[in-house]
Amino acid sequence: MKNFRFILATLLLFGFSTTLMGNEWANYYFPDVPDSYWVYEDQNGDELTRYAIEPEEIDGEFYRAFSYDPALEDWADFEHYVQPYFYQVGADWVAFFVVSEIENALKAAMMKQMEEAIVLMRQALMEQMPPELNITFDLDYDVEVDSQDYFYFLPTPATFGEEWTAIEINVVLTMTIDIRGMPIEVPGGSTQTVKTYTTLVESGTVTGTETVETEAGTFEDCLVIEYRTDASTETVMSVEVPQQPGPQDQQDVTLTTIWLAPNVGIVKFEHQHEASPENEELGLETPEDKTLELIRYEIKSSSSEDE
Repeated sequence: MKNFRFILATLLLFGFSTTLMGNEWANYYFPDVPDSYWVYEDQNGDELTRYAIEPEEIDGEFYRAFSYDPALEDWADFEHYVQPYFYQVGADWVAFFVVSEIENALKAAMMKQMEEAIVLMRQALMEQMPPELNITFDLDYDVEVDSQDYFYFLPTPATFGEEWTAIEINVVLTMTIDIRGMPIEVPGGSTQTVKTYTTLVESGTVTGTETVETEAGTFEDCLVIEYRTDASTETVMSVEVPQQPGPQDQQDVTLTTIWLAPNVGIVKFEHQHEASPENEELGLETPEDKTLELIRYEIKSSSSEDE
C-alpha cells in the first residue's frame, strides 16, 4: 500500500510538473500582464493596437483577454489568428475562444463576395437568353456557418514539423434562382435551389525558428507557425443534372504564417489567398494578401517579477 501511495504521488507530481512546464513554455510566448500593449501596422499603413486587459469569466471558464484599437467595425476584417478577444493557455494548448467571431467574420466575408457574384451571374444569365424574350432572373442567397468553439493556435509545448488540426468550419450556401418569363415549362419549376456544402479544415505546423526584423526591433528565435486551410465542397441542386460532379477538393485555399517572439508574442503576420478557379470563371478577384508587423510595444512586468 505504501508503495502504491508513493507511485500515485509521483504520478500526480509528474503530471503537475508537466502542466507547469507547458504553461511556462506558453507564457514565454504569451505575456499577458494588463496594460501591456502591441502596435501593428498592416499592408495599407493602418495601425492596430492590442491591449492586455484583466481576465474574464465566461460560463464558468476563465480566459485571458485582449482589447483592440480601433474597434472592429466590419466583421469581414476580423482575423482570428491575431485578433482573439479571449484565449486560454493550458497544459496542452494555447486556444483562442473565437467561435462567434469566426462565424460572424466568415459569413460577412461570404456575403460581400456573393453580392459581387450575383451581379455577374445575373449578367451572364441574361446574355445567354435571346433578346426578344422578356426573361428575368431573381437571385437570392443565404449563408450558414458552424465553427468549433476554439482555434487551437499552438500546442504546449510544440514539436517542429508536427501537424495539428487548428479548427474545422462548416459552411452552407443556399442560392435560389427564380426564373420569370420563360416561354416553356422549366423542369422542376421556375424556382431552382442550389446548395453548396463546404468544410474548411485548417492545419497548423511549427516549421522552425527565425530572426525577424521589424520597426519595433530585431527578434531572435521566433517560432514560425504556418496554417494551411483546405476546403472540400459538394454542390446539390434541386433538379438533377446529368453527370453532376460529386465532391470537389480545393487544396491550400489560404496560407497564413505567424512569427512568435519569446517574451513578446506575435511580431509578424502574413495571410495569402490561393487563386480559386471558380472565382476566376465568375470574374471575381482574389482577396488581397494581408500583413501585420509590430512597430512598437511595451510588456509590463508582473507583480511577482517586481518582487
